[in-house]
Amino acid sequence: MQLKNKLIPAFERAHGAGYQALFLIDNSQGHSAYGEDALVISRMNIKPGGRQARMCNGWFMQGGVKVHQPMIYPINHPDLPETPKGVKAVLMECGLWQPKLHGKCEKACKSNEDACCNKWILERQPDFAEQKSLVQETIEAAGHLCLFLLKFHCELNFIEFFWGMVKKYLCYDSEGRVSYIRDLAQGQLTNN
Repeated sequence: MQLKNKLIPAFERAHGAGYQALFLIDNSQGHSAYGEDALVISRMNIKPGGRQARMCNGWFMQGGVKVHQPMIYPINHPDLPETPKGVKAVLMECGLWQPKLHGKCEKACKSNEDACCNKWILERQPDFAEQKSLVQETIEAAGHLCLFLLKFHCELNFIEFFWGMVKKYLCYDSEGRVSYIRDLAQGQLTNN
C-alpha cells in the first residue's frame, strides 16, 4: 500500500518526529475498502465455518462493561477449532439472536428501522458499525489524523477544485489538440 510504504514515511522524513499529519481523503470507492480481517457483515455466513473471513475480534456491551468477543473459535474448541463463528454464534454470545427471524434476507434487507433478519441486527452493533476503512486504520495506526471529505459536494473538495483548474488550463492552453495534452503529460512523466 503506497500510503503505508511511501506517503507516511515521506511525511515523517520531511518533518521528523513529533509531527502529526492530517490526511484529507475523498470518498472514492477505493478509499472505503476494508482490511481483510475487518468486521464486515457481508463476509460472514450464518453458521460457523465455510467460506467466510477470519475477522478481528469484536466487542459488545454487557451491564455497562465492554466485553471483547473473538470472531473465531479458540484452538481448544471441541468441535470447531480455529473456525470463524458465523452470525448466529456471535449474536447468541451477546444475547441478541432472534430465532423467529431469518438468518439473512433473501435479497438485500428492506428495512432501515425494523429488524428484518439476524444479519441486520449484527450489522448495526457498535463494533460492526464503527469499523473503519483500511485507509483510515493505516493512517491512525501510524499516529496521524484522517478526515473524509463530504460525499457529493465537489464544491467543498479541494481535490476536485485542483483538477478543475488543471482541466481548465489544459483546455485553454491546448487549443483543443489532444496531441498537446499527450505531449505535456509525457514530458511531466519523464521529468519526475
